[in-house]
Amino acid sequence: RGFRRNLSLPFEFVLFTDRPRSFREPAIQQRLLRLDRAPDYGSCVEPFSLDRPMIFVGLDTIILKNIDKLARWALEHPGALALPKHPYEDWSINGVVLFGGGNPAIFRDWGWEDDMQWLRSFPHHRIHELWKGKVVSYKAHAARGLPPSARIVYFHGNPKPNELSHLPWVKESWR
Repeated sequence: RGFRRNLSLPFEFVLFTDRPRSFREPAIQQRLLRLDRAPDYGSCVEPFSLDRPMIFVGLDTIILKNIDKLARWALEHPGALALPKHPYEDWSINGVVLFGGGNPAIFRDWGWEDDMQWLRSFPHHRIHELWKGKVVSYKAHAARGLPPSARIVYFHGNPKPNELSHLPWVKESWR
């Protein structure tokens, strides 16, 4: 629903999942994760099998404001990746990934490495450098107050959005 409210460009919402799920929104497409091993963080590479432009997020991500510029970046940069910097670790990534499509090797050559390690092995841009303050971590950037420039808040670890419904911006956007 956050994408529907905050993305004016045409898009498809594709959920990669370990089991079929029921949603009120009929437009959500579901793809089952490969079952040759138990799902883990490495499974986050599977959406790259689509090899088309995307904004990749976890389901614990809140879209607050219009994200057309991020979507346009993915559409206008075939083969490109934009990765977030983990707020506490320089070597890691976390949160939101932009992908321009047109790089089938990301999925084709993946050998079940950790998703962060694998994606970092490809040339990439950094989201925090392209859109300073627009894509933020709840723990590092929004726990003491939502930055006014934030458009996307991603969650890693705890708490999760459903535990923060007392916050007005979560209550308004996490629906």
